Amino acid sequence: MISTYNSVHMRVCGEPGRRAGPPPIAELFFLDRAPRLARVAVPALSVAVALLWGVAALALHDHEVTLRAAGASLNPIGRLFADASSPLTVWPGWVAAAIFALSAMRLRQGPVEPPTGPRDSNRVSATQLRAGLRREYLLARIALVVATLLALLDLGRLVVSGVAAMRPVDRAALGLGWMAAEAAGIIAAAVALLLWVVSFRVQLGQLGALPDQERGS
Repeated sequence: MISTYNSVHMRVCGEPGRRAGPPPIAELFFLDRAPRLARVAVPALSVAVALLWGVAALALHDHEVTLRAAGASLNPIGRLFADASSPLTVWPGWVAAAIFALSAMRLRQGPVEPPTGPRDSNRVSATQLRAGLRREYLLARIALVVATLLALLDLGRLVVSGVAAMRPVDRAALGLGWMAAEAAGIIAAAVALLLWVVSFRVQLGQLGALPDQERGS
């Protein structure tokens, strides 16, 4: 399978060292074909939603802490909001950031790997290779959108809680340091995933597997 892939890789790469240009940020977030107004409105709406979520999360935190102080038994979600951020919520983002960063470094230093998925035959055509890699690029961009939204939501929660703590608002400062560490981890994971997706796109350009290259061939 690998030897067959390598031969296909040599056929579709074209000239050695050919590299695609940097990807437009709109393409990575599925906005490359959207009107100019949408390219402005979508980020603005995302920030607004993140800030609204921050207000809602702070209100839920205060509500659940009040219930717990009154002796009420909280469900798991209620305990999650009452406890706010803690070491248990900080480590996943940093672990994901390390994994994505190492994957991006490995991708930049090595050749493109065959697309994942079962094969009925050891023979892989150039068309199948390109199609499989484009599917992986699509999935990677979806993951990037999800990671970016999670980072925005956590950052919105941090900003709202930080502003409320300076006013000061009761209980707003509870767990604020851990919240900052948690948000930083998720942001780092999103940035590392962005680097991976950009590196993957560059290698797709070398293979001539980008959608615009396929249309132009």
